[in-house]
Amino acid sequence: MSNSTKSRTGSCQCGAVQVQIQGKPLEMHLCHCVTCQKVSGSIFAALVTIKEEQLTITVKPGLDAESTLKLYKGAPGDSSGSVSHRTFCGICGSQILLRNDHMPSLTMVSLGILEPYPLTEDRTAGAEGQDGDDGEGWAMKPTIEYWCVRKRQWVGETGTELVFKTGPESEEDLAKLKNIFRLV
Repeated sequence: MSNSTKSRTGSCQCGAVQVQIQGKPLEMHLCHCVTCQKVSGSIFAALVTIKEEQLTITVKPGLDAESTLKLYKGAPGDSSGSVSHRTFCGICGSQILLRNDHMPSLTMVSLGILEPYPLTEDRTAGAEGQDGDDGEGWAMKPTIEYWCVRKRQWVGETGTELVFKTGPESEEDLAKLKNIFRLV
C-alpha cells in the first residue's frame, strides 16, 4: 500500500493533545531499554516510526501549547545509546512521541495513544483479521526489537524481523535501519 492511506488519529489520556498521522508508518517496533521501560511504565515501549512530515500535533483549544506539550531530553549515553527527545502531555503525563539523534528526520509515536484498530467479528484487531494488517497498511505486528538484553524472559518470541541485543551497534546496523526507514 502507498503512503496515501487514510490518516490515523490519537490523543493523550486527558485529550489535551491530539495527533494525526497521514498515511502508514514506516514500521512498528518494541524497545526493551531501561529508559523506555521507565517512560512507558511497562516492560517495553511499542512505537510506530513515521517521517516528520506525516505528523500533525494539536493542543485542545484554550490550552497553552508550551505548558501542555512538555519535552524531556535524555542524557547522552542513557540506556538507548543516543540522545532521545521525548514529548509528553504536561497535564496527564502520557508519552506522545520520541525523536532520536540517530535518525533526526524520523519521529516515533507511542502506539498506545493511537485510536484502537477496529475489531473483527472474531474479536481480533484488524479489519481483515489476519497477517496483523488492518486493511490500511498498518501492520500490527512489530518488525524490530531493540535492547533484547533487557527483555523479560516470559515475553517470549515476537517474530520480529530484526532483533538487536542492544541498540544499533555498527554502521551495518544503521544501514539496515536506514533501508527500512527508506532513508537511503
